[in-house]
Amino acid sequence: MRSLSRILADFRASALPPFLERFRQAALILGWIALAAIVFATLSPIELRPHIPGLQPDSERLLAYFAASALLIFAYPRKRLVVLSAIVLIAFGLEWLQTLEATRHGRPHDAIVKAIGAVTGACLAMLCERALRCFGLPR
Repeated sequence: MRSLSRILADFRASALPPFLERFRQAALILGWIALAAIVFATLSPIELRPHIPGLQPDSERLLAYFAASALLIFAYPRKRLVVLSAIVLIAFGLEWLQTLEATRHGRPHDAIVKAIGAVTGACLAMLCERALRCFGLPR
C-alpha cells in the first residue's frame, strides 16, 4: 500500500501556480463526482436517467464522458494514459452492464460515442494545460 505522502507527491506532478493547483484539486473532486453520476445514469432504470433538455442522448453521453475525462486527466497528470484507459474501459463495461437492467439496452454505438467523448476531453485537458505552461502563468 502506498503512503499518503507518495499519493500526494503523484498528485502534485509539477510546480504549479497556486490558482492552478487549486483548480487541479477541484478537478479531482469534480471528476470523481462526474464519474459517479455517469455510473448512476448508465445503470439506473430508464425513468430515473437524467436528461438535459434540448440535447440528443448521444450528445449527453459524449459531454458526460468529455467532462469526466477532462477533469480526471487534469487531476492526475502523471497517470494520464491509465486514467484515459480506465475511463474508456468503464464506458464499455457500463454499456455491457446495461444489458442486466430490464429497461436499458447496451449498444456498441453508445460505448463508442462515450469513448470518443473521453478521448476528446483528455486531449483538450492536455492541450489547455500545455498552453497554460507555454504562455507563462503569473505566480
